[in-house]
Amino acid sequence: MRTIRGSQLFLGLYLLSMPVYCLIRLTGDGALIALSTAATATSLFAFSLLHCIETRGAPRSLLMLSAGFGIALTMEYLGSAHDILFGTYDYTNLLGPKVLGHVPIIIPIAWFMMLYPSWEVAGLLITRYAIRDTQHEPAIAYHVLRVIIAALAMTAWDLSLDPRMAADGAWVWQNVPALNYFGIPLSNFAGWFVTSALIYCVWALLEIRDWRSEIKSKSPISNLQSQLPIWAYVITWIGESMANALFWSGPAVAAWVFVAMGLFGGPALWLLLKGQRAEHAVARPTPAR
Repeated sequence: MRTIRGSQLFLGLYLLSMPVYCLIRLTGDGALIALSTAATATSLFAFSLLHCIETRGAPRSLLMLSAGFGIALTMEYLGSAHDILFGTYDYTNLLGPKVLGHVPIIIPIAWFMMLYPSWEVAGLLITRYAIRDTQHEPAIAYHVLRVIIAALAMTAWDLSLDPRMAADGAWVWQNVPALNYFGIPLSNFAGWFVTSALIYCVWALLEIRDWRSEIKSKSPISNLQSQLPIWAYVITWIGESMANALFWSGPAVAAWVFVAMGLFGGPALWLLLKGQRAEHAVARPTPAR
């Protein structure tokens, strides 16, 4: 009997929580929306952390989590308390207790839930499209590319997150300039990119010793367990594009999300499907003559 890993269980719960969240938002009940938001975020966070532990071990995973929490909390505090980088915004009480009087505790924790899938997607894309000779390619080139691509993939997700959460009343934007993204200052996305890149720089330092062995695990015919974070990003891309079009922020936001996240999710999905076809071809027995 096949054992179900913790990461697989929580990825399943995340998939179930997404349509439930869509339906709950239709009720307009703020308390239920907040509870459903927390359930969705918790399930994806638990998946990311458990998968990281399963593939990297607890010590490195906890260091990655701590770096993400510390940097995200610092940047969010500077943003919400001092209007630095992101723009002028305030968190409401919808997301629960706040750290330092400004940042809900769930926020720096929730950053990790998509930081990890975006990091894995970037690793796959660089391995298949950029890095060809791992024996002679300098480690710095691999990690600089990975940091940039992962930060862009992470920022692309906020094109879906920010309009929805602002509409739900999780935070309020003030002094929004005339040039904006559906009521969100463009500076917010610069803040997302910088914050993500800072976190990924620390992650790159933590993983620099094992980068060549990690590249080998990004083979297009690698096992399903190693592909799960990439599937999580792809599913979020497709799911949130559809949900924005049908339930959330409208077709215009859906189009932006589909294109932006699709720049990373699309090639990743192609590689996953290509790997499955190759794996089936290898497993298929050769017919006897």
